Amino acid sequence: MEGSIDERVLAATRAEVVAFGLRRATMTSIAKRAGIGRATLYRRATSLDELVRDALVDDYARMAGELADVAHAAGERTTRADIVRLARAILEKLSQDALLRALLDHDPELLLPYLVDRLGRSQEILVAGFENALREAQLEGSVRAADPRVLAVGALQALTPFVVSRRVLESVAPHEMWLDEAAHLLDAYLAPKEPA
Repeated sequence: MEGSIDERVLAATRAEVVAFGLRRATMTSIAKRAGIGRATLYRRATSLDELVRDALVDDYARMAGELADVAHAAGERTTRADIVRLARAILEKLSQDALLRALLDHDPELLLPYLVDRLGRSQEILVAGFENALREAQLEGSVRAADPRVLAVGALQALTPFVVSRRVLESVAPHEMWLDEAAHLLDAYLAPKEPA
């Protein structure tokens, strides 16, 4: 099998949860998919929940890397329009992420603490990426003056329903329309205040 043990374990975790849901997935099946022994897997993680969280963190880290890329594209300073465009693209990717969709469909209680109680590692990764991009856009002048972390967390909390409530939203209007609405919401949230 190709890839590091870690890459294979995370890929196997995603495949297992997507195929069977969290309740029916097993560490034994994940080890088998990854081509490693159970003992090796248990040295990597002590539970299936831990593996799922690690897989989500890996997915979010990839998206945060895209945030970093846009913050330094073409050597120009990041603008609010860049941030809004990328946020829309990330919402689209999260909406299509097979692991996240499987959790929302079959095991939403695993995600509940990160919606109502605290930010998880995966959310913190996105917040850090947004925070850096927002700081650059503030220097450029297209994002209002405010604590970049507050803006980043506020944006994350405002946009989360566009992913987790996709079925509700799509009962009213098509997904593309909701992505446009999310972009509009973020753009207005970040825009500098007009002089009175």
